[in-house]
Amino acid sequence: MKIKKILIGTGVALATGMALYHACVIKKGKDFEASFDKSPGSMDETVLYGGKMKDYRDQTMRDTKIGAFFGGMQLDFSDVVTEKDDYRMDISIINGGLNIIVPDNFKLKIVDTCKFGGIADHTVCVDPDHAVALSVFADITCGGLNFENAPE
Repeated sequence: MKIKKILIGTGVALATGMALYHACVIKKGKDFEASFDKSPGSMDETVLYGGKMKDYRDQTMRDTKIGAFFGGMQLDFSDVVTEKDDYRMDISIINGGLNIIVPDNFKLKIVDTCKFGGIADHTVCVDPDHAVALSVFADITCGGLNFENAPE
């Protein structure tokens, strides 16, 4: 009898904790999305409990915010038009994953905070002397972030 009560109590506590964690992540995702640039041409993206693939072919590059909350996304920036020498990318990941494809003339500078997560930078800048700087500020909790060049 005691074991049954302990197991039921543990199950209820675990279910309650998981529900509260999911509610907290949903709130963080909604708050992150509320800070987006709403103007036409914005490249800000988020995914919440889902998946998304996006191609920015022939679109003018801008500073951007990207979030993945219990979901995954692939964003292809390989054919963007650059008008400046440097851009900023703010990334927030909680229990999600991002794969970001950048042009081979981008030079990445990554500043990150990883908690039970990881970042992989598989990019190669072909001309470092004339590169476009991409400053990435990433906050990752239980997720992954991958940067790569477009396959040739």
